[in-house]
Amino acid sequence: MNFALTRVCWLAASVLVFDAAGVAQQGFPERPGDWEVTGKMDALPEPIVQHFCFTSETWAKALTQNPTCKVQDISVTSKGIHYTLDCDRKTAQTKGTTDITFDGTEHMIGKSTITTTSGGKSRSSVVVTDYRWKGAACTDADVNMKPKGGR
Repeated sequence: MNFALTRVCWLAASVLVFDAAGVAQQGFPERPGDWEVTGKMDALPEPIVQHFCFTSETWAKALTQNPTCKVQDISVTSKGIHYTLDCDRKTAQTKGTTDITFDGTEHMIGKSTITTTSGGKSRSSVVVTDYRWKGAACTDADVNMKPKGGR
Protein backbone atom coordinates (compact mmCIF):
# COMPACT_ATOMS: atom_id res chain seq x y z
CA MET A 1 0.00 0.00 0.00
CA ASN A 2 1.45 3.37 -0.94
CA PHE A 3 1.95 6.27 1.48
CA ALA A 4 -0.87 8.40 0.02
CA LEU A 5 -3.39 5.58 0.39
CA THR A 6 -2.16 4.86 3.91
CA ARG A 7 -2.59 8.53 4.80
CA VAL A 8 -6.16 8.60 3.40
CA CYS A 9 -7.11 5.53 5.41
CA TRP A 10 -5.46 6.93 8.53
CA LEU A 11 -7.30 10.23 8.18
CA ALA A 12 -10.58 8.44 7.69
CA ALA A 13 -10.08 6.71 11.01
CA SER A 14 -9.28 9.90 12.78
CA VAL A 15 -11.72 12.21 14.51
CA LEU A 16 -10.12 15.03 12.53
CA VAL A 17 -12.02 14.41 9.30
CA PHE A 18 -15.47 15.65 10.31
CA ASP A 19 -17.11 18.51 8.43
CA ALA A 20 -20.16 19.50 10.48
CA ALA A 21 -20.42 22.97 11.99
CA GLY A 22 -23.22 21.99 14.38
CA VAL A 23 -21.15 19.19 15.89
CA ALA A 24 -18.15 21.51 16.14
CA GLN A 25 -20.13 23.95 18.26
CA GLN A 26 -20.84 21.19 20.78
CA GLY A 27 -17.12 21.03 21.65
CA PHE A 28 -14.84 18.05 21.98
CA PRO A 29 -16.82 15.43 23.91
CA GLU A 30 -13.86 13.85 25.73
CA ARG A 31 -11.05 15.07 28.00
CA PRO A 32 -9.07 17.78 26.16
CA GLY A 33 -5.32 17.54 25.60
CA ASP A 34 -2.70 15.30 24.04
CA TRP A 35 -4.06 12.00 22.72
CA GLU A 36 -2.01 9.05 21.49
CA VAL A 37 -3.76 7.52 18.49
CA THR A 38 -2.82 4.00 17.38
CA GLY A 39 -4.26 2.83 14.08
CA LYS A 40 -4.13 -0.78 12.92
CA MET A 41 -4.99 -1.47 9.31
CA ASP A 42 -5.33 -4.92 7.81
CA ALA A 43 -3.19 -3.80 4.82
CA LEU A 44 -0.20 -2.76 6.99
CA PRO A 45 2.01 -5.04 9.10
CA GLU A 46 2.68 -2.48 11.85
CA PRO A 47 0.33 -0.06 13.62
CA ILE A 48 0.66 3.68 13.05
CA VAL A 49 1.10 5.69 16.27
CA GLN A 50 0.69 9.47 16.31
CA HIS A 51 -0.24 12.17 18.80
CA PHE A 52 -3.06 14.67 18.24
CA CYS A 53 -4.21 17.67 20.25
CA PHE A 54 -7.95 17.33 20.88
CA THR A 55 -9.59 20.38 22.45
CA SER A 56 -12.84 22.19 21.69
CA GLU A 57 -10.83 24.66 19.57
CA THR A 58 -8.92 22.06 17.51
CA TRP A 59 -12.12 19.99 17.25
CA ALA A 60 -14.10 22.91 15.81
CA LYS A 61 -11.29 23.80 13.40
CA ALA A 62 -10.98 20.22 12.15
CA LEU A 63 -14.72 19.81 11.78
CA THR A 64 -15.10 22.84 9.58
CA GLN A 65 -11.90 22.87 7.48
CA ASN A 66 -11.59 19.71 5.40
CA PRO A 67 -12.14 20.66 1.74
CA THR A 68 -11.51 17.21 0.21
CA CYS A 69 -13.85 15.11 2.34
CA LYS A 70 -17.61 15.17 2.79
CA VAL A 71 -19.03 13.74 5.97
CA GLN A 72 -22.64 12.65 6.01
CA ASP A 73 -24.94 10.91 8.44
CA ILE A 74 -22.91 12.22 11.36
CA SER A 75 -24.30 11.58 14.80
CA VAL A 76 -22.71 12.22 18.17
CA THR A 77 -24.17 10.81 21.36
CA SER A 78 -22.84 10.42 24.87
CA LYS A 79 -21.67 6.93 23.80
CA GLY A 80 -19.84 7.78 20.59
CA ILE A 81 -19.72 9.08 17.04
CA HIS A 82 -20.88 7.63 13.71
CA TYR A 83 -20.36 9.07 10.24
CA THR A 84 -19.97 8.20 6.56
CA LEU A 85 -17.04 9.62 4.66
CA ASP A 86 -16.56 10.51 0.98
CA CYS A 87 -13.14 11.91 0.00
CA ASP A 88 -12.43 12.88 -3.58
CA ARG A 89 -8.73 13.47 -4.17
CA LYS A 90 -6.77 13.84 -7.41
CA THR A 91 -5.42 10.28 -7.38
CA ALA A 92 -7.97 8.39 -5.31
CA GLN A 93 -11.52 8.35 -4.01
CA THR A 94 -12.26 7.01 -0.54
CA LYS A 95 -15.64 6.09 0.89
CA GLY A 96 -16.55 4.42 4.13
CA THR A 97 -18.14 4.44 7.55
CA THR A 98 -16.62 5.10 10.94
CA ASP A 99 -17.87 4.35 14.43
CA ILE A 100 -16.01 5.69 17.47
CA THR A 101 -17.06 4.49 20.91
CA PHE A 102 -16.32 6.54 24.02
CA ASP A 103 -14.90 4.37 26.80
CA GLY A 104 -14.79 6.89 29.63
CA THR A 105 -13.41 10.41 29.10
CA GLU A 106 -9.83 9.31 28.37
CA HIS A 107 -10.29 6.46 25.90
CA MET A 108 -12.02 5.97 22.56
CA ILE A 109 -12.09 3.04 20.16
CA GLY A 110 -12.77 3.52 16.46
CA LYS A 111 -13.52 1.19 13.58
CA SER A 112 -13.59 2.34 9.97
CA THR A 113 -14.52 0.28 6.94
CA ILE A 114 -13.08 2.05 3.90
CA THR A 115 -13.02 1.45 0.15
CA THR A 116 -10.39 3.35 -1.84
CA THR A 117 -10.48 3.50 -5.63
CA SER A 118 -7.37 4.52 -7.53
CA GLY A 119 -6.41 3.80 -11.14
CA GLY A 120 -9.65 1.89 -11.65
CA LYS A 121 -8.87 -0.56 -8.85
CA SER A 122 -10.73 -0.68 -5.54
CA ARG A 123 -9.32 -1.85 -2.22
CA SER A 124 -11.23 -2.31 0.99
CA SER A 125 -9.63 -1.90 4.39
CA VAL A 126 -10.68 -2.06 7.99
CA VAL A 127 -8.94 0.36 10.33
CA VAL A 128 -9.18 -0.09 14.10
CA THR A 129 -8.08 2.95 16.08
CA ASP A 130 -7.30 3.24 19.77
CA TYR A 131 -7.35 6.77 21.23
CA ARG A 132 -5.75 7.29 24.67
CA TRP A 133 -5.52 10.56 26.58
CA LYS A 134 -1.92 11.22 27.62
CA GLY A 135 -2.01 14.64 29.27
CA ALA A 136 -3.58 18.08 29.38
CA ALA A 137 -0.78 19.90 27.53
CA CYS A 138 -0.68 19.97 23.73
CA THR A 139 2.61 20.66 21.94
CA ASP A 140 3.84 21.10 18.39
CA ALA A 141 4.77 17.40 18.51
CA ASP A 142 1.04 16.70 18.06
CA VAL A 143 0.35 16.09 14.35
CA ASN A 144 -2.37 18.72 14.10
CA MET A 145 -0.31 21.34 15.99
CA LYS A 146 2.91 21.16 13.94
CA PRO A 147 3.92 24.42 12.28
CA LYS A 148 2.88 24.61 8.62
CA GLY A 149 6.51 24.64 7.46
CA GLY A 150 7.01 21.23 9.11
CA ARG A 151 9.82 20.18 11.40
